[in-house]
Amino acid sequence: MRTDDLIVELAARPWPGTRPGLRLAFAMILGWAVALIGMVVALGPPLAAVAQTGTAPLALKLGYTVALTLITAALALAAGKPGRRLGARSLIVLMPVAIIAAVAALELTSSPSNARDSLMFGSSFNICVAAISIASLPVLAGVIWAFRALAPTRLALAGFIAGFSAGAAGAAAYALYCPETTASFLLTSYTPGMLIPALIGAAVGPRLLRW
Repeated sequence: MRTDDLIVELAARPWPGTRPGLRLAFAMILGWAVALIGMVVALGPPLAAVAQTGTAPLALKLGYTVALTLITAALALAAGKPGRRLGARSLIVLMPVAIIAAVAALELTSSPSNARDSLMFGSSFNICVAAISIASLPVLAGVIWAFRALAPTRLALAGFIAGFSAGAAGAAAYALYCPETTASFLLTSYTPGMLIPALIGAAVGPRLLRW
């Protein structure tokens, strides 16, 4: 049987009995729990920063990261089905980014120029990017395990999306500790932190997601 014929046949079949959606959810939740435990060990109890930042910045950070986690997890499931092209649906991942970018633009344009670096990078830029990248690793490992129930054909793309979902989940864990309060910081610090595991996923996808 030719490869193209096999892909068509697999795409026409129902999802396997392992329920890959539940498998992916379980893997991500377990990986997130491991990441959070690691942060508790390294940084202490979560939410300690809320006393200084207030609940509104926490809600903004969680809204951004959880939205991206859910969107990219759904895209990862679609990318794991053989022959499935994401097409325009993948653009939905830009919606949370666009919202945060709009809020950040308002912050930056309404602030004096000498305050903009502080709004964008705060006092913890390097810690934030590193913490998100590290926290994403157990989630990424779980997502790769979950992909054993799937059959992606565009392995680098599937790996990128898997890594992005892991990065977003890791960012949601770090949000419970983050002392920063601005949307500008979210855009310039959280987003690169999520993209690092996405690039790792794209690099390892062709080898680890092969079926």
